[in-house]
Amino acid sequence: MNSKCNFYPGPSKLAPNIDVYLQNAYNSGLLEANHRSSFFMDFLNETIQNTKVKLAIPNNYEVFFTSSATECWEITVQSLLHNKVQFLYSGAFGKKWFKYSVINPQAISELNKAKSSIRGTRFFVDQTADEVEIDAENSCLCIVSSETSNGTQISNQTIRDLKAKMSTESLILVDATSSLGGMAHDISLADVWFGSSQKCFGLPSGLGIMIVSPKAIEKAKEINERNHYNSLLNISENFQKNQTHYTPNTLGIFLFSEVIKNRPHISEIDSHLKTRAKHLYNEMSQFSFCEPLVTNLQSRSDTVLAFTSERVAELHKYLSEKDIIVGKGYGEWKSSSFRIANFPSIPDADFDLLLKSLKSF
Repeated sequence: MNSKCNFYPGPSKLAPNIDVYLQNAYNSGLLEANHRSSFFMDFLNETIQNTKVKLAIPNNYEVFFTSSATECWEITVQSLLHNKVQFLYSGAFGKKWFKYSVINPQAISELNKAKSSIRGTRFFVDQTADEVEIDAENSCLCIVSSETSNGTQISNQTIRDLKAKMSTESLILVDATSSLGGMAHDISLADVWFGSSQKCFGLPSGLGIMIVSPKAIEKAKEINERNHYNSLLNISENFQKNQTHYTPNTLGIFLFSEVIKNRPHISEIDSHLKTRAKHLYNEMSQFSFCEPLVTNLQSRSDTVLAFTSERVAELHKYLSEKDIIVGKGYGEWKSSSFRIANFPSIPDADFDLLLKSLKSF
């Protein structure tokens, strides 16, 4: 199914030239290469270096590829959560990450299990995360930069404010699934960032991207959790040799590499998406059938725009007849909201068509 306009918040519209990149992958010979070969290792190193440049990642941070952002939840729980841990969440995906760490205690190493105190703190969609009470003794703080379920966002400044409330030894872990590759995150503000290929990178699903600070690696060494195949230390030790700890999704990494090479710097992408988000919010405010789910401008996402409406089912049917897909609501907002992805791969012309269609609705 190729919809004329796809605003679903992941998997979403593919980046331009993916068909060309697929042919390039076939012609490169890389898909047949041993992942321990110098051919693959040189390619992986080049891809990581390009990623650091285009996403403004500090050079001393490490970049890993996993199967998904969900796997990154597991890696963080296994290898990094220790002592006092606090999750801040406003919606379903932040809550799922927290619940995974509590409901599946077997994921935590025996060493950590005896020492860890994990709690979750929910904040309302119109609050900013720094309004919530933070335990200054937290060893780890886990947050979601752009909550896909309700269109809330945690800005660089909010992370900076949260960081100021904690010890310099504390780790900050960020699920950036719906913003990594779209927003200009100050990577130095946190110790772990992770996301997925099918959102702001405009790629098929099946690839996770994980960015880890030297401080987080040192903490992983101190904890020394090696009970799982995807333990962070095992991943890091292999990537330091420009290898993966598993037989990788070579096609996924190749497509990611092509997209990264051919896209603008993240600062340019960020500026464009913020301008477009502001325009969309302004235009949508004129429609009587919907209103923004998030009214606080400081906590509205620029990459996933959520709106409430009493005519959700009718709207989806109307847009579907025009070959336009928007996201349905999620979690507690499932039946009362719809979501619009504002990802880099979606051209401005598609948004013009969406707004024209909504005006006639």
